[in-house]
Amino acid sequence: MSDGDAVRVLPIDLVAGETMPTVLYIRRDGTPIVGRAAIDAYLEDNRTRGPIRREFKMLGIRMASSDKEQPTVEAHIFTDVQAPGRLFQALKTFLGDPLETRTNVFGDAKGLEDLIALILVHVRNRAKELTGTAPEVITLGRPVRFIGDEGAEGRATGRLRAAAELAGFREIRFVPEPIAAAHAADVGGGTSLVFDFGGGTLDLCVVRRESRGGLAVLATAGGPIGGDRATELLIEDAVAPRLGSRAEWGPKRLRLPRYIVNALRDWHALSALNEKPLLDALDDLVRAGAPKRELAALRSAIELQLGYEIFQTTDATKCDLSTVAAAILTYHHAEVDVDARVTRGRFEHLIRPMLDETGALVRRVTDDAGAAAGDIAAVVYTGGSSAIPSFRALMRALLPNAVERDAAAFTSVAAGLAMPGVTEAAITG
Repeated sequence: MSDGDAVRVLPIDLVAGETMPTVLYIRRDGTPIVGRAAIDAYLEDNRTRGPIRREFKMLGIRMASSDKEQPTVEAHIFTDVQAPGRLFQALKTFLGDPLETRTNVFGDAKGLEDLIALILVHVRNRAKELTGTAPEVITLGRPVRFIGDEGAEGRATGRLRAAAELAGFREIRFVPEPIAAAHAADVGGGTSLVFDFGGGTLDLCVVRRESRGGLAVLATAGGPIGGDRATELLIEDAVAPRLGSRAEWGPKRLRLPRYIVNALRDWHALSALNEKPLLDALDDLVRAGAPKRELAALRSAIELQLGYEIFQTTDATKCDLSTVAAAILTYHHAEVDVDARVTRGRFEHLIRPMLDETGALVRRVTDDAGAAAGDIAAVVYTGGSSAIPSFRALMRALLPNAVERDAAAFTSVAAGLAMPGVTEAAITG
């Protein structure tokens, strides 16, 4: 929030403080929970309920069939009808989707705008708790480009605006997140590149400080290159083998089904595997010769909802590799027993495709800005993943004359969004 003279980032998240994950969990009774508390509630509810029991549920509509004898069939799903709640992540990803669909949340049909509004209601209410006043004006950070076709931009901003209005805001403004970071970093004279590298995306912005002090935006670019992807690669390499991802057994060299292996890097997908038939199938595989230790660990990870803890532990080890050449990834819970030595060199090998994608993105945004590599005077780093040394080394190689400037890794975008004049940046490119 800004009072016109200073900007203060409020601890909007009741658990995580100033950095709130945009996660929503709606319990069966309709109670919405937002942020880190949503993740904790989801894990606790599913940890105590036991295995998922799925049933066929008719949807009350008929759909076209490929069977010539039966041209239409009644639609149905095989679903968890006793789920204690529904978890929603990455809602921003679907903002530009052309489909106008609503999802059934325990009998209440909710559109994307309704779900995002619940998050914004939490933000507004929490701001009132901390300041005594419920804000009526909001500046929303947005990605450089919304995912989708050429109509995605209008759909996405329209849905965000509708969500903010449902949450009680009367004035809504939008600012690309790297532009907000540039304002927060108070970039100096000349041309700078903002390197906003978060968990889900990399957003770039080339800006120039004008003679009158204003900020001109020369070019922007973005892509789905995020730090969470790097963490997932480390899980696949160092943790998943301890859960059976590379195990082979029997004369036919049998392996775990691919959908189980893929779920090991995605804590939400791993949680959804907690079904009695699947757990029984893992026991059958052990009796058929599959490695007992690894599959016992996998069973524990699924039953006890350990995927999020494993992700967090691996993410912390990834962060350690920014300051040390090697680290021990340690996680012990029930049958899961991981002590893996990981090195920065191995990690950099794993993320090489991400580095290549980043290099291409940087070259494109400087070309779009009409700036030679040597013209970039500074690189402003923000986002938790921007500290990864190999990305810093890549930027030094690509932009040899640029000095490094660090903005607050997790709060600079929020601070920039609240600064006066942030919506007045001139787009010249």
